[in-house]
Amino acid sequence: MLRARGRHFAILAAVAVAFIAVVAVAAVISRNESVTALVAAVGAALIVAWQSLETARAASAAEEGLRGAADSLRVSQALVIEAESRRLDAAGPRLLVRVNAPEWPPRMGRQHMGSEPAQLQQREVFRLPKDAPRHVTLRVDGFIRNEGDRTVRVNVHGMRVEDSSLEAPPGGEVRWTEPGNHELDIGPGQNERFRFDDERVASEWIANSEAAEKNEPQPTAAIGTVIATDDLDNGVIDTWEIELSGRAFDRVADEQGSWRLYHNVMTGEGPMVSRVRPRVRRYYRSKSRNQELPAIDLRVAAGKAS
Repeated sequence: MLRARGRHFAILAAVAVAFIAVVAVAAVISRNESVTALVAAVGAALIVAWQSLETARAASAAEEGLRGAADSLRVSQALVIEAESRRLDAAGPRLLVRVNAPEWPPRMGRQHMGSEPAQLQQREVFRLPKDAPRHVTLRVDGFIRNEGDRTVRVNVHGMRVEDSSLEAPPGGEVRWTEPGNHELDIGPGQNERFRFDDERVASEWIANSEAAEKNEPQPTAAIGTVIATDDLDNGVIDTWEIELSGRAFDRVADEQGSWRLYHNVMTGEGPMVSRVRPRVRRYYRSKSRNQELPAIDLRVAAGKAS
């Protein structure tokens, strides 16, 4: 910085000497005070312009230096956060969440708490507006497996789990809890099954078929949630969403306002799709204080610094 400033003053001195020489030569040659004054004014203006340019250049260099320092700090912070995230990944839960294909055909709505809804008939016809409020229950089963070496606390939202208070008879059907929010502790190597029953009026699923006819996004999807947390305050929380979507109905071509439960003649399968959306992992410096790790994109920061 001092060397650059000395070079700046040397150039300024050289310009000043040259300027004085130019004014002196102009005075000798012209012997006219007005001409000399004009030359002096032009030279002074040039010097002021040059100084302004040099000042702007110095300010730009200083600003660039500050920006570079800020980017370097950002890269350092990103590296620290990246290292902490990897450490938390290594210690975090290792769960496998999977779902089967949706059951087909769907079921009726439940008549009362604890009842098991009967399945509808293949290709059953719903006539609108009369059947629009009829309840249709779509079902998919899945499981959660702990592939780690530590017990994991899991919350299942909007779904059923196996009812441990009721022992199923040998070879009998699994007893399920009521739909709702359930908390489970899943030990290493253990599996827990869940059942997602989505009950809603027929018109909501028919809306998907109507949207498909117009090449529009389908508005109806059922979502259940699995949330897992480790037992560390400085740890992670994982979330999986269980999605059930598709077009349960096809339009009946020769009947106004009539819709039929879809049926694949070749396979007998329905058109519903179930999937586990990609896991979302949140990193915490302190869960008790709700302090998450700040999100800094290392690639963006490094790109700016370079």
